[in-house]
Amino acid sequence: MVYLAFFMFSCGTSNKGSQQQAPNIIFILTDDQGWTHTSHRADPNIPESQSDFYETPNMDLMVERGILFTQGYAPNPICSPTRNSLMLGQNAARHIYNKDYDWYKKTADWLTIPKAIKMANPDYRTAHFGKWHIAMVPKDAGFDVDDGMPSNGGGEIFGDGYLDAKQYTKPSKNYLEQNNIPNPTNARSAGKPSAYWSDENPKDIFGITRKAQDFMTKSMEEGKPFYVQLSHFATHLSLVSQKETYEYFRDKQAGERHTNPEFAAMLKDLDTGIGMILDFVKEQGIEDNTYIFLMGDNGGRTTLNQIAVIGEDKALIEARYSTQHDRNIPLKDGKHSFYEGGLRVPFLAMGPGVQAARVVDTPVTGLDLLPTFAELAGHSGPFPESIDGGSLVNLIQDETVDKVERNSESLYFHQASHRKPRSAIRKGDYKLIKYWIEEPRYEHSPKVELYNLQNDLGETTDLSKQLPDLTKDLESELVGFLSRVEAETGERDIEGAYYRLLDDLGLRNNDDE
Repeated sequence: MVYLAFFMFSCGTSNKGSQQQAPNIIFILTDDQGWTHTSHRADPNIPESQSDFYETPNMDLMVERGILFTQGYAPNPICSPTRNSLMLGQNAARHIYNKDYDWYKKTADWLTIPKAIKMANPDYRTAHFGKWHIAMVPKDAGFDVDDGMPSNGGGEIFGDGYLDAKQYTKPSKNYLEQNNIPNPTNARSAGKPSAYWSDENPKDIFGITRKAQDFMTKSMEEGKPFYVQLSHFATHLSLVSQKETYEYFRDKQAGERHTNPEFAAMLKDLDTGIGMILDFVKEQGIEDNTYIFLMGDNGGRTTLNQIAVIGEDKALIEARYSTQHDRNIPLKDGKHSFYEGGLRVPFLAMGPGVQAARVVDTPVTGLDLLPTFAELAGHSGPFPESIDGGSLVNLIQDETVDKVERNSESLYFHQASHRKPRSAIRKGDYKLIKYWIEEPRYEHSPKVELYNLQNDLGETTDLSKQLPDLTKDLESELVGFLSRVEAETGERDIEGAYYRLLDDLGLRNNDDE
């Protein structure tokens, strides 16, 4: 086994000016927010890429003030592997889905976003707030300030405690049956309902935001540039919002594609938190020296299943079936899937040198953020070969640039090990998806599929039989990459590295499931 190692990389004098002029960097990561889950078009040329019900005025404002990337990709269609990949700038095949299942015990000297920034300029203060779900301790990753290692459970806040939606599975089922609640779209009953409740600080949106504001204030008082990452729990289930926000969407005419008022309210509250950051930057007079990036961690869920509305006393108020399905149209499928609905996400950037209202069609990925932030902080020179992303700095600051230099022309996506082994490769307009084992939900698997995304964004027509040579070449390239990095391509009975790390540290509890 050749373990991934951290290699020192060259850091020259910042080409952005002196250290005192080093830009601030804010990164906002949303959870389970689909490509179409905004009130602006994710692609100006595609009307269906804009929600007909959700409202995200502050994300829309970011589009007006900065760059809209129409082809932004999460590194993975699931949250934890994406978050590990973002932090390390590496494809998940190199770590969380690697044959070395103890990789997480060896990451003390691996390159991370805060380490790369500090190597470029040691004056930077770095912080992370919100959902962690990464197989590293935040301080070992290089953060000066953090608020712990919560996973999904950290967002299931109910008053001063935690609410487990699984406890409402049987009560909501009984309520639906006893009250003969209609199921007009034949929605499948999930193992647990999509629980909704109201909260003044839903999903800790405003708590995370206030922590970030306090950190930025202290950094400015010390005269230090800062990097702060806000990793929101929203819009991951359960569905939580302020009461008044929910009542607004409850009374609003539902759209044809998006209908659910509980999700819409949670998304709007998340957007309000983003607006607080935009306002803070403006009020502090640091707009001309602050970059703000936003992306989703994976595609949106395709359905919200049955809804269980919970009262202030934790009692079930009512239950009903969601009519919200295929929430990512015109993209196919959603979270967990290697189709575009699982991988393509909102991706926005604004800051000094960024032209307002610019649309960029070049494919970009969350793996690009580590080298981007490092270069903004002052790094110059090459990155280690194990860094799979490329810097976006030239792309965002120069309108004539339409390419990102990476260690590969192609984008690779992969999962295996404790998940069903699937992979994908995006090269030019073509995308190949490989299913390594038989999966009942997919006909004739194992198999490969080939799509032309330029002509068929919805991935409706498999071209693998029509273009056998291209299919063979892309599959060979994909398998070659996975072989070189010693990726696992089978299944094994093992938990994800994040949970094994919690066990090693003696920190695991029910909230972390």
